Formats: sequence, C-alpha cells, structure tokens
Amino acid sequence: MRIGNIDKITQIYQNQVGPAKKQAPLPKYEVEISDEAQVLGSAFKAVKESPDVRMDKVNSIKEQIKNGTYNVSARDVSEKILNKLIV
Repeated sequence: MRIGNIDKITQIYQNQVGPAKKQAPLPKYEVEISDEAQVLGSAFKAVKESPDVRMDKVNSIKEQIKNGTYNVSARDVSEKILNKLIV
C-alpha cells in the first residue's frame, strides 16, 4: 500500500474545518485577603523562618552538663512520660 499526497489531504481537511476561532479573553479576577488572613500569613512566615532548634538553649544545657550542674527533676520526667502515654 502506498500513501502519498498527504499535503493535499491535510489541506482539504483544514478547508473543511475552517480557521480556528479566537477565544474571548478570560475575565480578570481580583482577590482580597482579609486582615486576619494577612496576620496569620505573616505569623506563619515567621514560624517557618525560625530555626527548628533553639541553639541558645542547647548551648546553655551543654554548658550545664559540662559543669555538672544540669539536674532534671524525676517528677518532671515522669509527668512528661505519663502525658505522652495518655495523649
């Protein structure tokens, strides 16, 4: 089977379909962000930019451990464990 004159077939098809219609421009939308959402967004940004680890506290505890002055209350530890188990 021999296929030829594809250009003619394409031209006939395009003539039948006609030129492509231009679409109307899409309407423009405006969004207004409430004051509460703006405050929430800025708070979220501040939290996101803050470091995950508070190095000042870590360094302070490291220094206390090094000096032998770091003490943890057994009661505080047990309360934290129980709270984790309950929740």
